[in-house]
Amino acid sequence: MQVQRAPRLPPCRWHVLTARRSAVNRIACGTPALGGQLVVTTLVRDGVLQLGLRAVLATASVVSEVTHCENWDEVEVALRSSPVDIIFLHESDYSSDCGVPDDVRGLRPKVLLLLSDTGIDENILAGPFPPDGFLVQGELTATAVEDALQRMAGGEVPMPASLARVLLERASGPGRIRRRRDAALTGRENEVLLLLAEGLSNKQIARRLKIS
Repeated sequence: MQVQRAPRLPPCRWHVLTARRSAVNRIACGTPALGGQLVVTTLVRDGVLQLGLRAVLATASVVSEVTHCENWDEVEVALRSSPVDIIFLHESDYSSDCGVPDDVRGLRPKVLLLLSDTGIDENILAGPFPPDGFLVQGELTATAVEDALQRMAGGEVPMPASLARVLLERASGPGRIRRRRDAALTGRENEVLLLLAEGLSNKQIARRLKIS
């Protein structure tokens, strides 16, 4: 057992779950601030990013527990073991065609996607299971992570301003070539992108566009 201590917070207790090939690190953090009830699972393979996320999430006031996984096998173990509110994934491990598995409650966790840069693959947005929030690797800070988690808990779709600008430029720029299907986006797709850039949730977008 390894004990991690954070400033001004009770110590975190480290537990180890045995997966098929390696271990899942589960951290039950100190009692969160009022309203902080999120259970988070991460799958970010880069070692430096992993260390940063461990430090940030262990002290985030909105997080009650975080499980750090090394692969999808471990993610499935975590989902079968306990309820998960948000999965923090790097874009290299995400497919919008498949989404993520349901947790032990039979509910799909929300996905907070970490992008390498603002050049997001439009297939990620166009798939049947688009992410519920976005962060950009070069702009990753403790404040950005906690703000994104809080907004997702409130039903919003957080994204950095830099990413929102890129999406708006793609949607409205004259004569721009869209990479997906090598064709221009439809009017409805433009509307979805604009509403997504405003931070609306999937349900709010559906209501705005009168989609059942």
